[in-house]
Amino acid sequence: MNHPEPPEYLEFLEAYPQETQTLARVLRQKLLDLLPAVNEFIYDATNTVGSGFSLTERKQDHFLHLPTYTKYVNLGFNQGALLNDPENRLQGKGAKIRHIKLTSESSLDDPYLIDLINQAIAHAPKSDVPPSGKIEIIVMNGPKRRPAK
Repeated sequence: MNHPEPPEYLEFLEAYPQETQTLARVLRQKLLDLLPAVNEFIYDATNTVGSGFSLTERKQDHFLHLPTYTKYVNLGFNQGALLNDPENRLQGKGAKIRHIKLTSESSLDDPYLIDLINQAIAHAPKSDVPPSGKIEIIVMNGPKRRPAK
């Protein structure tokens, strides 16, 4: 399915190499295809441009995030420490968050990652009100550290 790409998102990505822009855009589309109806919060943050996905109207309830870096995109799991990961693919040592580095457009075709995503959905905060499918743009204050092309 072709999910809307806000012009601000495309503008934020312009600082990244073309290959990385394409990777981020394709992975975002694929992830949205895998998820139930969600609200998306697109961040222009200090160190990255990325999206957080929530089953509620609250941005702080996002359960997955997809930040873009110079040569890859991370798939972040906000409750990653709770997920069953027998192959130990999840990276990170914090109390909650884990991530996997994605370098290929086909990364989200992997059944193992799809299972992790489904586990994340099961652990996600939920609401009695279904997500409206909104996309909210959030520009963080301060300087932006972007890759040199």
